[in-house]
Amino acid sequence: MRLPVLISVCLSLATRSLCGHGAEVSHNRDLPPLRLAAADLDTILHKTHSVIAAANGPSGGQEVIRESVKLGVPGKEIEIPHFSMASSVAFPKEVFRFSYTYYRPDKPISSVTLDFGDYSRRVSVTGEAADQVQAITNLLENDLLRHSTTIGGAMFRRVAGVCLLVVLLASLILSSAYWWNTRRSSALGMLVCSALGLLLVLLVPWHRYLAGFALYQSYSPFFLVRCAPQIFFFVLLAALAGIPLSYFLPRWRRKA
Repeated sequence: MRLPVLISVCLSLATRSLCGHGAEVSHNRDLPPLRLAAADLDTILHKTHSVIAAANGPSGGQEVIRESVKLGVPGKEIEIPHFSMASSVAFPKEVFRFSYTYYRPDKPISSVTLDFGDYSRRVSVTGEAADQVQAITNLLENDLLRHSTTIGGAMFRRVAGVCLLVVLLASLILSSAYWWNTRRSSALGMLVCSALGLLLVLLVPWHRYLAGFALYQSYSPFFLVRCAPQIFFFVLLAALAGIPLSYFLPRWRRKA
């Protein structure tokens, strides 16, 4: 009785060993909102491509290797069925979706996917060599985090938009009632500022200025130009949170 049990245990262990020998490891990382130039993305892609080529070695004659790049612009999507630098593609001034896919089965690094959009930014690496998969994932994450921002993305816009709408509507109602009862210029200033702020929240294309991912052909190194959308957003918040200047003007005139 012991011999058949021992044989079955050995066969089970051997089967598990053979099945686990070619098992693949996968790492996924979700990134915060990204904003970068095409040249910066080219540097990251070129470095990643070199590391993958060094890990997998030269390709054979009949080996399957698939690479593709996709650029998303409003209303359409451009697909390039080979490895291509972002700056070499004649796309408009800005792109709000980008994806890169590499596939070479049964290799230390068998799959690499970069999928960047407004709702999510994900890096996915799969392969048979766990240490190399981990290394490439960390490399991509660290390089991309240098171009991250805390302001942007669909979730941020929704939360900020709802909060601003509630504050502005409340301010509009209260300032309207206050102006109707007092007819003061300060109350009229508060009413006008509340109405203008409400129009800015509703009409400004925030999905463009506070996008979760934005790729530019040229990205200014100057802080004021590079962070213009965020500065504008904070100025709007400061204007809504502060008291209008018209409230102080009567007092300044009295002191003068």
